[in-house]
This record gives sequence, structure tokens and C-alpha cells, in this order.
Amino acid sequence: MNTLIAYAGKTGNTAKCARRLAIRLKNVTLVDLNVEEVSPKDFDAVIVASPVYSHKFERSVQIFLRTYQNILENKLFAVFVTMVEYGTFNKVIAKEIAGPLRKNAVAIANFGGEVNNLTPFGWHDKIVAKSMIKLESKKHPIEFLPGAPQKFIEELKKVNWD
Repeated sequence: MNTLIAYAGKTGNTAKCARRLAIRLKNVTLVDLNVEEVSPKDFDAVIVASPVYSHKFERSVQIFLRTYQNILENKLFAVFVTMVEYGTFNKVIAKEIAGPLRKNAVAIANFGGEVNNLTPFGWHDKIVAKSMIKLESKKHPIEFLPGAPQKFIEELKKVNWD
């Protein structure tokens, strides 16, 4: 099976997760949507990955999902996000992924995240990020969720995704 992992991000966390996932699957093409364009039409399966900033997906991921929604609805499709604000996961997914795509998705998961580099953000986004980190760190550790990638792969394997 020919799989596309289309991802984007500013800090490298989502790219790191996408690369780790690609190693565990066969016949994977990794595409950074902030760097290049790709059509999912030539792939059997598509995984979309985005960080979540202020309850929103990366803009290039939003555009990809809107542009290719009809194609993605007819593919094996899965999504993971990197976000540290766990309590808003379902709300973000409902807002950022169209209903038909959510319904057909094989897996939708949060891989958690790290906050190691706020340099790419503007001053306003840095203030928001620092506030969010302070709030969330009182609820749980700010880190990647160790079992999330394995659970995600297990969901993919249920539909013979390899």
C-alpha cells in the first residue's frame, strides 16, 4: 500500500512524529505541506498530521483538507495531531476536520507534544503559548504521549494498513 503522510508545523514536533510513524509503515512518502504541494490522488492511503495552535490546525493542513476533501473521503484516511492541551482535543477535531472525513477516518489521535522552541512564533503567539503551557503544566506533564503512536498503528492495522 502506498501511503502519504502529509504534515506541517513550525517547531519540528509534528515532523518528528511523522518521521517516526513513517519508519513503522511500508511505502511511505512524507510531505511537509509548508514546503511543497502534493495531491493525495496517487496514494492508496493518507495520514494527515498537524500541530494545534490556539485550537486550530496549521494553515497549510487546513487548506490541504479543504482542497482534497472529496478525494480523501474515498481513501484510507487517518489523522494525528500534536497538542498539549488535551481537554480541547475533541472540540478541535470537530472544528478542523469535516464531518464526512471524521466519519470515514480509520484513526484520529493526539500524540501530545513538547514545548522546546517558541522562536518561530510571533510575539502574540509566544504570549498565548506561554500562558497555555503554564495552565496545562498544572494539569499534566507537557510531553509526547508514549503509547499514542503504537495505539495509532494498531488502529491502522485493523483495516490492513501496512
